[in-house]
Amino acid sequence: MEMVVDSALFTIKSFSLPEEQEPPMRIAFVSYEFPPETAPGGIGTYTLLVANLLSGAGFSVHVFAGSNSKSSILGNDNLVIHRVFCKDPHDFQHLVVEVFSKEHEREPFDLLESAEIHGNALRIKEKYTGLPLHVRLHAGNHLVESLKKKYIPFTGKLRFFLGAARRGKFDLGYWRRYDFKNDPDYQFVKMAEFITAPSRQMKAWTVHNWQILPGKIKILENPFSGAAGLEKARTTNQEQVILFYGRINVLKGLVTATGAMKQILADNPGWEWLVIGDDGFAPNGQGSMKAWMKKVLAPVLSQVEFYDRVTYSDLPAYLRKASIVIVPSLFESFSYVTLEAMYAGKAVVGSRDTGIENLIEDGSNGLLADPLSKRSWIRAIQQLINHPSKREKMGKAAVHFAERRAGAYGEIVNYYRALLPQMIH
Repeated sequence: MEMVVDSALFTIKSFSLPEEQEPPMRIAFVSYEFPPETAPGGIGTYTLLVANLLSGAGFSVHVFAGSNSKSSILGNDNLVIHRVFCKDPHDFQHLVVEVFSKEHEREPFDLLESAEIHGNALRIKEKYTGLPLHVRLHAGNHLVESLKKKYIPFTGKLRFFLGAARRGKFDLGYWRRYDFKNDPDYQFVKMAEFITAPSRQMKAWTVHNWQILPGKIKILENPFSGAAGLEKARTTNQEQVILFYGRINVLKGLVTATGAMKQILADNPGWEWLVIGDDGFAPNGQGSMKAWMKKVLAPVLSQVEFYDRVTYSDLPAYLRKASIVIVPSLFESFSYVTLEAMYAGKAVVGSRDTGIENLIEDGSNGLLADPLSKRSWIRAIQQLINHPSKREKMGKAAVHFAERRAGAYGEIVNYYRALLPQMIH
């Protein structure tokens, strides 16, 4: 079946519904992020794919998502998208309750699902305590923000502390000890009857930092359909272009990557770097990340091109220009960028010790590098530059992996089908 969302490139195959499952299980996905309107990142992509997958399998699926323009309803018999006009995730958390309640009271849902970050479904769960909650771990706010602040200089941290002191407030700020029990994301997760993580790395972080029992969290990989059109980006990887696409910020590992690419481009004057994405804050927490990168890359800036975020439909054209894609993130619970680039047949270099490790077999269908080591990235990228045949071979292995991964829906569908008997009992 084709997706309801008109900007998506994904196609999900249908599954037959067991005869004994009547009426179909009703699932409500509550996610402020949902493409194309609100932050089409990993959470939005996951929600889009899993909603279409389960509706294609016969489930009755409703998505409650944010909108920066207007409230609306769009859908068909098995999949309905409820857009809630709101300012931000906090605003959405409150405003979605009324929209959800109308549908839930018309015909009750069997399961409520939401990501842990920002607790989008918190107020709904507080109102309907008996409705089972499934929390899908992506990366909590503390994890994300702590990584974004990784490069804040000592002087910046000290200014924050002294500023608070001048206002008569004792606040350690950046040196404040993390109290996970007061973390709203943790408190939301503790309300859940079911918890899943897309990778062992995300599960390990949650167990270690939130002290949730390992047996409470099931690892269930994100769905991936293979974006229609990405196969058009496949080449023999002889292009002398390296591509990064994603949000342009510290979390995506661009401090290390920018330093590495400055050296790579200086050593390989015939090569170019394409950088695609929305701008974020510079490493010091102020100003533009893109401007910071341009300053660092000044000696080789003629070999670098920056583009704003592109649509899914335009992405294959940019991927086709490149032979190497880098995904240098400081952390990824999962990485759709990596899978998309693999499906497009590119030689991918991704970050070690992140969810990317579940996708890339180092030296076979891609390479892994230390997200904090410039030398590690230079070594990996230069290896691919020096060996065109390796780029081609890895690209073919990546396609083989991604195509098999794109058809692996059975575990996800079966997981949700198995939840209903558990909820009844």
